[in-house]
Amino acid sequence: MAAQRSEPGPDELPERVVSDFLSADTCRVALSILDERGEPMVVEDLATAVVAARDDVAASDVTDGDRAAVCEELYDEHIPKLTATGVLSYDSMLGTVTLLRRGLVGRGRA
Repeated sequence: MAAQRSEPGPDELPERVVSDFLSADTCRVALSILDERGEPMVVEDLATAVVAARDDVAASDVTDGDRAAVCEELYDEHIPKLTATGVLSYDSMLGTVTLLRRGLVGRGRA
């Protein structure tokens, strides 16, 4: 009997979707930070943490320009995709994101 390829369940994301998220450095680092923190984060604070992790600097050393660039990337590219797939929720009143699917960073990339 041949092995069948199982389709993802309703709560699982297809591997290609996860790989797409994890192939973008900013997205991968942001998901990792949100997963580690385990609580909602203000997008600007998340952007600061992403730059600090990416550049291996203290959060206090992140420039306004670098933070703004990552904020723009998060708002324009990553947050819409991540909310549409149920990975994040975004609260526009508070300007926060909450990770809804933990453990994605450990998936898809070795």
